[in-house]
Amino acid sequence: MSEQEQIKLFAQIREGIIKAQRELFERKVKLGETVVVADENGMPVHISAEEALRRLNANNPQ
Repeated sequence: MSEQEQIKLFAQIREGIIKAQRELFERKVKLGETVVVADENGMPVHISAEEALRRLNANNPQ
């Protein structure tokens, strides 16, 4: 596999992961659930699914 093919494959994998996260967060928003994320010190923190989706969309615009 060439380097360009690897780059393309990794980009597709990343897009798939982001899509799956977005779908999970959207479902959690509808259910009114929270999401556990790590803070700057690596400690787990519960945030609303709305906030998690907002952060994902801000970091990865569609």
